[in-house]
Amino acid sequence: MSLKSVELQVAIPKTQEASKMQEQMNRQGQQFQEKVAEEKLREERLKRERINKQEQVVKRSVTDEKDEQNHHNQSEEGRKQNKEKEQIEKVQHPYIGNRIDLTR
Repeated sequence: MSLKSVELQVAIPKTQEASKMQEQMNRQGQQFQEKVAEEKLREERLKRERINKQEQVVKRSVTDEKDEQNHHNQSEEGRKQNKEKEQIEKVQHPYIGNRIDLTR
């Protein structure tokens, strides 16, 4: 297979174009892989941030629940103490103040 000079004039530029196209395709593949890798890293970072936020919310709710329970327990204890004080105050003396004597 012998090529004439005219055929070589057409064939050489086409091979240069083909090599340029091959280079571009290789670059596109590399760029695509880089974008995919960056996207995965970004998604992982976002997931970590979400998990951290959820953990903080859970910690807050646990501490809030504990605070509410402590406050509730303290208020119940305060109520019990107030009731005991009222009961002590309401305890009637066995003979003082039970009857009024109007017979004089």
